[in-house]
Amino acid sequence: MSTLPKHPSSVSEILSASVKLYADSFTKLIGYSVIIFAANRLLTVFFTDAMPAVDATLDTEEQQAAMMQMLPSLLGIVFIVTLFSCLFYSAMIYRIDNVANQRDDNFMDALSLAVKKFPIILVAGILYTIAITIGSLLLVIPAIILMISLAFCGYFILLENMGAYESLMASHRLVWGDWWRTNWVFFVPSLILFIILFMGAFFSGMTDPTAESSNTLNRITELLTAVITPYFYVIGYLQYHDLKLRKNQ
Repeated sequence: MSTLPKHPSSVSEILSASVKLYADSFTKLIGYSVIIFAANRLLTVFFTDAMPAVDATLDTEEQQAAMMQMLPSLLGIVFIVTLFSCLFYSAMIYRIDNVANQRDDNFMDALSLAVKKFPIILVAGILYTIAITIGSLLLVIPAIILMISLAFCGYFILLENMGAYESLMASHRLVWGDWWRTNWVFFVPSLILFIILFMGAFFSGMTDPTAESSNTLNRITELLTAVITPYFYVIGYLQYHDLKLRKNQ
């Protein structure tokens, strides 16, 4: 039996419902998020420890040449970790949908479903990136509009079996007319999170400005991000559902 609203909700109602759904699905999502956190930590360690530092005694052109030699390796590793993260985030959407509709599932079932849809997700992600890049080259505002209006493509791919291009167009049509409402749904919790992180960094710097304190704060921030990120997928899921209710009125 679905626990989702049967009628469109206000922004405050969506945010309130998102807290409950996040709490209900937390144990099902945190495993994916911790794995992503571990992958990002390994990437950070690789950047700071494994990659050779550029010799500071070299002249500027030689330093740039050395950095260019390392660039393909760096980009390759970032790309792999990004794909890895995308796969686990996709599995989160399946589990959020199952919790909302009170269906039984397990960790590997959701992950295997995400693997099957991964090629389409990858193509949609490339098209999404191209669209945002073109929007950024034109003006900043088109890029911001497209970031929100195309953001639900993954939900259409995973939950409605759409193709890459079809899902992007469906997302755009879904958001169009409710862009500001959708923006506020994401903006309010993002602002709260930013304030919390800013205050934590500020007071940490005031009490202990050493490099070790800064490194500790960075690790805490990364861990907090791992815990909070699934919440934004929950918000996205509820807003996706709310927009569909509005379009069907």
